[in-house]
Amino acid sequence: MSVHELPNYSDQAGPDRLPPQDIAAEASVLGSMLLSKDAINEVAFLKPEDFYRPNHQTIYSVIQTLSLSDNPVDAVTVASELTKRGELTKVGGAAYLHTLVSGVPTAANADYYAQIVRDRAILRRLVEVGTRITQMGYSGTGEVDDIVDRAQSEVFGVNESRSEDFKPLSEVMPVIYDELEAMGQRKEG
Repeated sequence: MSVHELPNYSDQAGPDRLPPQDIAAEASVLGSMLLSKDAINEVAFLKPEDFYRPNHQTIYSVIQTLSLSDNPVDAVTVASELTKRGELTKVGGAAYLHTLVSGVPTAANADYYAQIVRDRAILRRLVEVGTRITQMGYSGTGEVDDIVDRAQSEVFGVNESRSEDFKPLSEVMPVIYDELEAMGQRKEG
């Protein structure tokens, strides 16, 4: 069975179901990255922990490291780096990396696959937060208003990663003002 034929258990009901995840989308992101430097840039918004499978987290991290240091990225170079780290067997071996490459439908859709991975990661965080909020409710320790405030804070934190790219104007404006002032003082205008 290839990675793209693995069942997605997140749609099944029951107390023993797996957290939200899409292994085929994860494999497609990684396969796309191994095929295309453009794909690496398109999916850079992902974090290793957005991947459900630990071996995918490791592979993603290695690809990022190689790419950021301007090294070539493909199944061979990633396998070499994983070997240096002693992690090649842990991620499934060189054969698994080649399976990722051969199994990706098209690297052109890397951003779409990455969005699926990110969405599932957000849903997993929501499930984790829901569990913590349930525990807060059952424990009943502390003031009710404080428990509600903590619960709200937990929920708002689920999607915190989406606002990481934004900074308050109070942080940005002094830098922009200095740059504009410096540009105005140059003769080029």
